[in-house]
Amino acid sequence: MAKFLSDEWFSKVDELTKAAAGLDIPKAMKDVVVNLMVSGSDGEVPICMDGGIIRKGHAANADVQMSMPAEYALSIIIRGEWSAGMKGWVARKIKVSGNMRKLIPLQVYKATASQETLRKLIESITES
Repeated sequence: MAKFLSDEWFSKVDELTKAAAGLDIPKAMKDVVVNLMVSGSDGEVPICMDGGIIRKGHAANADVQMSMPAEYALSIIIRGEWSAGMKGWVARKIKVSGNMRKLIPLQVYKATASQETLRKLIESITES
């Protein structure tokens, strides 16, 4: 297992994503690039969700910028608990700026079978 957001974790996520070539990613997810700044005990870590793929660092021209504590990022991205996003928003723990219209279609987002398989693989190698 690799600690969430560590260099080792990003390497393993990249390997798993490459091995899952041909992921079926819904258009709403493919059409948005989100830069996240995730804060945790080791400081802030930049993440990019680029067309539904987790990447280390930020994209140059992201549609949306977000910041959140690591526990919310872990719940939403790794555990697939989308309701944690609304809870974080209401608690003002998640900050969002940019093209909010790109996020609206994701409110009804449901992972495809291949995305869910990859998410579970990533969760299995993630130490929280």
